[in-house]
Amino acid sequence: MDLPKLHGIVPPLATPLHEDHTLDVRSLVRLVEFQLGAGVHGLWVLGTTARFDLLPDPMHRQIAEVVAETVQGRVPLVANVSDMGTARTFTRAAMFDDLPYDYYAVLPPWYQPMTTSEVADFYHALADGLKRPVVIYNAPWICNQLSFDLLRRLAQHPRIVGCKDVTPALSRTLDWPTRERREQDFSYLHGNDLLALSTGLGADGFVTSLSNPFPELMVAQWEAARGADPARSYRLLVQAMRLGRITGFGPNLACLEVACRQRGLLGRMLPRPLQALDAATAAQVVEVLEAEGVLPIA
Repeated sequence: MDLPKLHGIVPPLATPLHEDHTLDVRSLVRLVEFQLGAGVHGLWVLGTTARFDLLPDPMHRQIAEVVAETVQGRVPLVANVSDMGTARTFTRAAMFDDLPYDYYAVLPPWYQPMTTSEVADFYHALADGLKRPVVIYNAPWICNQLSFDLLRRLAQHPRIVGCKDVTPALSRTLDWPTRERREQDFSYLHGNDLLALSTGLGADGFVTSLSNPFPELMVAQWEAARGADPARSYRLLVQAMRLGRITGFGPNLACLEVACRQRGLLGRMLPRPLQALDAATAAQVVEVLEAEGVLPIA
């Protein structure tokens, strides 16, 4: 059976939590339905925005179950199964093998530097052995970030089917022609907020944390950039960048927590030891939301 191709807006879901840091299932369901109602094209589960690295394994399984049960096949699902090495990643992925996920996302091991050959062997082994096709998660804040050349070489493996590339180098989509990627059936997803510009340069989609509080705006940007409405695409890009200022008031996820709370999606999303914004800084975030508007402009 052919898998749905990853494209468009694929939000990396936050993890709603109760005050005692247990999973807020009701808010997670609400967040998922909110994304689907906005027209997103997939969901990225247990990623960095979810702070998978700070959550206990039993909660990983609980989150994955709730999301899959809520989605019911309406959009493709990506589960991040990243861990420190080949054997550990296989063990983590096995936690989700019985759930209806379409893809497994994997960061390279991030604790100690490895050679290019070792990183390539890691991905080839996973692609050969995991029960789901692999989506590479390439992030600049870890050891062993993939070079663009290695990314392209790994894409030649038939079961490495996409990547989330967190990079300011928007021109990579020009250096990696769309025709070539399509021949390889490979989806290039950017991890940035410049949706209109990056779409125009050829990106296949986006995994951006701002989609959690603003999915309508992100979907509208994608649609305008893909359609014949460059003027609206530009206006939406400016609106998104103005809203994106909120992440400069403090730690990124703490700012997003305030935005999600303001939209009625959750109460908290920061596992220990992460801390919420103080009241004065949170008020700055709310002020921007109220001034700029969270829904896409005409």
